[in-house]
Formats: sequence, C-alpha cells, structure tokens
Amino acid sequence: MDTKKDLDSPQARLKQLRQSYLERLPRRLDRLEYLISTIPVDREYAEDGAAVRSGLNMTYQEAHKLAGSAGSVGLRSVSDAAKQLLDVIDGWFSTSSRDPDDKQKDMLVLVQSMRTMDFDQEPELDQRFFPGSRKIHIIEDNELVANEMLLWLEAAGFDAQVFLSATIYGDTFEVLPTPDLIIMDVIFGNERNAGPRIIEFLKRTVGRLPPVAFLSVRDDMEARLAAFRSGASRYVAKPITQTELIDLAHEFTDRRDAPPFRILMVDDDETTLQVNQVIMEQAGLAVYPVSDPMNALEAARAFEPDIILLDVIMPEVSGTELAAVLRQDRRLDPVPILFLTTETHPDQKIMGAALGGDDYITKPFDPDYLLTTLLSRARRSRRLRELIKQTEGL
Repeated sequence: MDTKKDLDSPQARLKQLRQSYLERLPRRLDRLEYLISTIPVDREYAEDGAAVRSGLNMTYQEAHKLAGSAGSVGLRSVSDAAKQLLDVIDGWFSTSSRDPDDKQKDMLVLVQSMRTMDFDQEPELDQRFFPGSRKIHIIEDNELVANEMLLWLEAAGFDAQVFLSATIYGDTFEVLPTPDLIIMDVIFGNERNAGPRIIEFLKRTVGRLPPVAFLSVRDDMEARLAAFRSGASRYVAKPITQTELIDLAHEFTDRRDAPPFRILMVDDDETTLQVNQVIMEQAGLAVYPVSDPMNALEAARAFEPDIILLDVIMPEVSGTELAAVLRQDRRLDPVPILFLTTETHPDQKIMGAALGGDDYITKPFDPDYLLTTLLSRARRSRRLRELIKQTEGL
C-alpha cells in the first residue's frame, strides 16, 4: 500500500499532473481545432484582413500554450506537433503559392494527429542531487597538492575525497555518492585539457552534474574557454590558498543552511507552472508561481526573487512588456529575467533583450539545463545584489 509520503512525493505529484493533463487534453484539442476551423479562408478571404489576423493570433496563443505544457509533462510528440502549427502560422503571409485553405487543412491534420499519438514514457525526476551534504570530490594528479587540499577541507568540516586519475574518476563517477562540488585540475599527464574533456564526457553520459570548479596552473584564454564550455562554475588559477579553497567550498556546498535561491515564475498555463515548480523545488529552490501576469509586479516586490522567469505569450500583457515594467523598479533592476518560450526567432530575442530580458530558454526544455542555468545565474544575482547593498551602506 502507498504511504501518504509516497503519494505526496515529487514523482507522484508529477504523475498526477500528467494524468490530469491527459484527461483535459481532448478538450484542449477540441478548442484548438475550433479556432483553426474559424479562420476565414473562403472566397472572401483577404490576406490583410483583420479577421484573419485575429483568428491566427488566437490560434497561435493556444498552440503556444500546448507546445509548452505538453512538453512539460513529457508529451514531446504532442509538443512537436504544436510547434509545427506555430511554424505554419509564422509562414502564413509569406510569399507561398499554397492556398490559405490548404494551410488550414494542414493545421487540422496536425491536430488530428495529436489525438492518435502514442504518448511518451512518463518523465522521471533526477533523484541524485541532495544539496547540503558538504561532500567534495578532488581530482588532482599531484598527490602532494591533492592531500593538502584534502586536509584543509576536512579540517573545515567537509567530507572530501581525492582521485588522482581523471580517467578513473570519469569511469567510476556513476557508482560514487554524488558530491555537492567537484574540484578538478585541467592538465593530466600530457593532455592539456583533460579535465574539461572528462566533465564533458560525464555530462553526456550521466546528465546534470554538480558545480565544477577548475584549478590549474594554466591561466590562459584557451584553458578558461575549455573549462567554461564544459560547464565550469568557477575557474581558479593555482596556487590556491587555504582561505580561498574554504570560501569556494562554502559557496557551493552550504545551500542547506543558506536561504534557498528564490525563483519567481510567471506563466498563465497552470500545468506548466505546476510541473516546473515541482522540478525546481526538488532541487532545493524556493518558487513563487504566478499565473496572472497582472499580479507579477506586486509578487516580485514581496518575494524579492534571485531570478525571474517569464512566459512570453500571455493574455493582457506579454512577457517582454512585463520585463520592461519590472525593470522600472529600482529594486528589481539587478535581478536576471529569463524568458520561457517556444519562440526561436532572432527578432523576438532582440526585442526581449531590448526590453530588459537576459536570456531565453526554449520550451519544452530539458530540466537539467533549466536547473543548471537557474543555479548559475542565481548565485551571480545574489552576489551582485549583496555587493550593491554593501556599497549603498558605505
């Protein structure tokens, strides 16, 4: 028999959200089909007609929601079909020889295909990461340097472990207790970028990794680029002092005792909002979900987030408009704003940046990518705002 704890687990909550979504999906497809069928493409059709643009706009909003929400519950095939609908609408007024009624028929065929798709397997939450264990892996082939760092960390109360071979570490990582921080050299033997290569290998094979700090005698641009392209959270040139090492360890491992990073997420689609909230809370983040974008400014002032996530296409106010409004508040100006959207057009990204956005995350997104991006930006955001407060206090 399932216990109450099992029923309330993040995985169980995701399963319930998915099942509820599947039950509502036929009605959502009915509405989408209705919107498509009412786009006026008869003999009185006019390319610049207001009725056509209005119908396309409503259809676009519905397909956009479907693309994001279906992907969030693991229905990638439905999400992909919804994205194809968006592509048809985007190209509606292009110089195409195809008749508008043919485009409409193509869209209806796509909706029909969603009704008969074999749904994908339920997504699984990554259970490997439990912030706050203070466990650190040191990968360093200089035994003297490695043992010195080990002694420093153990004396400061960290649970550290040394690995003298980057290759062996890469081969055994999956069977090891997952650390809160990986400290790795860049050079091993004659290979100048062995450390970044091993981290890239681990990301391909196991997915999301804990933060990685590279330590190296190399202080050149090539080494730093290789490290950050592999996903490094920090790069420190050797030699590192005991104080610097302990500060580094505290920054990335004491998340259990430090206030969790705060994420304000604004999305009018309840399913997307709830699924992402489960994923982020499982990773130790504090999430404030807002389904009505008109309440976002008040929520942001009260919650004081480290990151703001905005859907782009919402009723009453778009994500880009909302970003511009939030940027007018002096307290919110330093907070990174990330857009969640199915949009991939360069002009949309340029507009978003001009109105105060910092980055785009395309829906449906990989949860590991989302969490890695959020944690990285949240750390920088909190450090920046703390520095601003210290400066203002002088």
